[in-house]
Amino acid sequence: MGRICAKASHISREHDLRALYQNLEACATIHRMSGLGASGFWDREIVEPTHVSWMANTAVREYINTCISGAPSVWPMDWFERFLSGRVFKRGLSIGCGGGPLERDLLRRNICEHIDAFDGSPQSIAVAKDEAAKAGVALRVNYWVGDFNNPRLPSREYDIVFFHQSLHHVAKLEKLLRSVRRCLTRDGMIYLDEFVGPSRTDWNDQTIALQRSFFAMLQAEESMVDALPLPIQPDDPSEAIRSGEIIKQLGVGFDTLEFREYGGILLSVLFPIICWAGNREPLVERLLAAEKALRAGATQPFHAVIVAEPKRGLRGFLADTIYYCLPKLKRIRREIASRVPIAGAGGT
Repeated sequence: MGRICAKASHISREHDLRALYQNLEACATIHRMSGLGASGFWDREIVEPTHVSWMANTAVREYINTCISGAPSVWPMDWFERFLSGRVFKRGLSIGCGGGPLERDLLRRNICEHIDAFDGSPQSIAVAKDEAAKAGVALRVNYWVGDFNNPRLPSREYDIVFFHQSLHHVAKLEKLLRSVRRCLTRDGMIYLDEFVGPSRTDWNDQTIALQRSFFAMLQAEESMVDALPLPIQPDDPSEAIRSGEIIKQLGVGFDTLEFREYGGILLSVLFPIICWAGNREPLVERLLAAEKALRAGATQPFHAVIVAEPKRGLRGFLADTIYYCLPKLKRIRREIASRVPIAGAGGT
């Protein structure tokens, strides 16, 4: 009887984790940021989802878990909990919280005693508040609507900051990362589960050649399209706006403690165009085999779990200076570049 109960408990926990990550990962390609157009779209998306995540497939999910934790049944947050070795954070911050599944899981695990969280979608925040009340954790989490690109964070308030598929929607990376550094306590850290692949402006016929070579091997009935389009989401201008710069910008102000990549090089690009009518398990197995071969060949990953801590002392001061000055220098260069042709035209 005890073994049956233990098995039932394990199955229930697996179901809870799968539901959690499917909820989180459904936002992997559609996460929200502020702005009238984007927030309105994600307000609708949180109520009536139209996107299917490549990570929701069972075999793919087990592959991702194995990449991160070493075991198909050990989920990313299970791994992080073990990494922490019992450490509990007094106060955490979740940036880009969506409907709040991550915060509820963190509180359920007691990784954080209290969590603040914000998102650009008012409807998502409403859902998050309702779900927190249903889960009995409303007094331990504080939600509000906020702008990723204009963060207003208190100084030295948080012991940990979480990004789950949200940082790749941020245009002002330097500004946000500088604010995150300032809001962390002395021994604080950050946890990211992020898309770190090409930025939306990086995609062209050359950068997508690898994915198209595999697409060409698909059977006609396995695809919904005749040609693989560039993976640029037209209805969300924030999608992957500077994703290709995340690792570099993170390295300016933070020291990486853990970097667990889980690919997505083929899977994340091809899954949206697959026709799922009929048995597609053989196709998923082929995609997974190709994905594993690419990872073994050290191809730059598109997705990773990263744990990092802010640089301190002189290195921290330099990081803050770079974060503050670099965007201004870029803006000056753009201004100069925009005026030079005009000046030349005036002299002819």
